[in-house]
Formats: sequence, C-alpha cells, structure tokens
Amino acid sequence: SGSGSGARSGSSSVVCRVMAGEIYNQGNELTDEEQRQLDILAATTRRIKELGAKGRTKEAIRTLADLSKEGIEPDTLAATTLVRACTRDMALAQSVFDELFVDFLQPDEVTFAVLLRGYGDCVPPRWTDMDAALTRMKKTYGIEPTSTSYNVLLNVCASTNDLDRGQDVIDRMLSDDVDPDEFSLEAVSKRRALRSYLKKSFGL
Repeated sequence: SGSGSGARSGSSSVVCRVMAGEIYNQGNELTDEEQRQLDILAATTRRIKELGAKGRTKEAIRTLADLSKEGIEPDTLAATTLVRACTRDMALAQSVFDELFVDFLQPDEVTFAVLLRGYGDCVPPRWTDMDAALTRMKKTYGIEPTSTSYNVLLNVCASTNDLDRGQDVIDRMLSDDVDPDEFSLEAVSKRRALRSYLKKSFGL
C-alpha cells in the first residue's frame, strides 16, 4: 500500500530521486506531486511486469499508455518492462521498443539485453536480429556492451549447444575488453567445452 509515502524523510526522498535516474541536491525535498508521480510510476511498472508474466500483453500496453491520463511520462525502467512483457511476440516487442525509444526515451543496456533475450529465446535463435540489436546499441545510442549483454549471448549458445558461436562470443568479449563475471560462468555452466574455453581465455 502507499500509506505513509507522503511523509518520507529527506534521505528517503533523495534515494527515490536517484532511483528515478535524476540528480538532486542533498537538501531538496520531494514535493507531494513528485512523490505522487513516482509512486504511480513504480506501481505501473510492477503491474506491467505482472501482466507480462501472465501473457496479458494488450493490458500491459494499455497500462503504460494510461500514465498519460495522470500527466506522467514513462521512464526507461517502465518502458523496458513493457518491452520484456511483449517478448513472446518479438515483432510486437520490437515495435514497442521503436515507439518508446526511437524519439522519446533513452534505452540502457538492460533494455537491449531484454531484446537480445527475446530474440535468443526464438526457435531457432534469431542471431541476425541479435547482431542488429547490438550494432544499434553501440552505433545509435553509444552504449558499449558489458557482461550484461554478453551473458545473454553465452546463455543462448549454451542452451542451444552452439559451441562454435559460443567460442566466437568469448573471443568478442576478449577483443572488446569485457571481463566475465559470476553470471558468465553460470551461463556456460552446463557446457564443459564453453566453460573451459571461457576460463582459459580469461585465465580464470
């Protein structure tokens, strides 16, 4: 419930504002209207996630659209959550991405990881679209891939037993100076050859 949300301390307010992706001075207080908008945005994002998990895509899209009735613009997190909710139909997910991010919002790497995961979950994985998403991420938005992106690719390679492509992904990580993290090892944990290649390549 939202009880007590209007009486948060200054330190909580600063946390809220940082979470909203904005920078404020330490002493500033949230106005009641700012707090109302943050609360509605957070509740909307949770609702979209729930609807997506249930496959209720049209309702999820409508839920984000309804923010405008409250005079609230979606943020990157809410929009990314909607893209994720639509990934059972990648044509729809890509369309939602294009509508929200091309002229309106700035995506982040997590947004693109959602697209990568969606295309990777197709049977067979849509590698051409995944490569296009990575290229767009770098060239259009200036976002360099980190292990967040590469772990999705490794996971797809491991789950489809595509060992050659998996080794190519690891080679690309090396050439891009991207170190693996704990999730990289987890992504290839079921494929001994990929796990060994990753460890050997990075001296793990």
